[in-house]
Amino acid sequence: MMGYQLTVPVPPPSTIFGLIMAAQGREVTPEETWIGYRFHFEAVEEDLEKIIAFTEKGPVWEEKLGGINTVPITRQFLYGATLILYLPEGQIAESFRRPCYPLLLGRSQDVAYVASIQATSLDPVELSEVEGVLLPFPVPDPSLRSELFSLPTYLPPTVPRRPRAVRTFQAVVQRQTVKVPGLLFQDITDSDRLAVPIFTPEKMA
Repeated sequence: MMGYQLTVPVPPPSTIFGLIMAAQGREVTPEETWIGYRFHFEAVEEDLEKIIAFTEKGPVWEEKLGGINTVPITRQFLYGATLILYLPEGQIAESFRRPCYPLLLGRSQDVAYVASIQATSLDPVELSEVEGVLLPFPVPDPSLRSELFSLPTYLPPTVPRRPRAVRTFQAVVQRQTVKVPGLLFQDITDSDRLAVPIFTPEKMA
């Protein structure tokens, strides 16, 4: 759709690694850590924005326009977003107590903050309720209600930005029960008893 940019109901793994890199102040690749997360939002809204075309040399100058090449677009964004992120105990998780750079959930104006940090345990489960998660396609469960998206697992902090390992995911927004052996883990302290997929380096390759 020209001039209209859709959002996804659950952020891709590349967004999560962007948060981790901001907290760490350095590049962090999927080979360094596993991640698990679920996501919730209150509403989908729209912004009118102006996109500036960039190359390695900077903004693109358009001779016919006599100025920098810009494109106005309508962009969706998610309001009232909450991300629950699971990381292995250690230096990467601890960096979220004092992030090196602002934490962003997508755009530069989508500033996030850390509401709480706590230790927990994750138990593997085959069958569980899930909500606000991405599951690698295809999920061997024909009853699963989801949306399909091709999403990057990682974006190196380079210009121009070139996504690495684009994968197809099933976004599960509404709470439902699913069976995915070897992928789901349940937080023993979570009163909702919702499971999250754990993306290990092997699953992100």
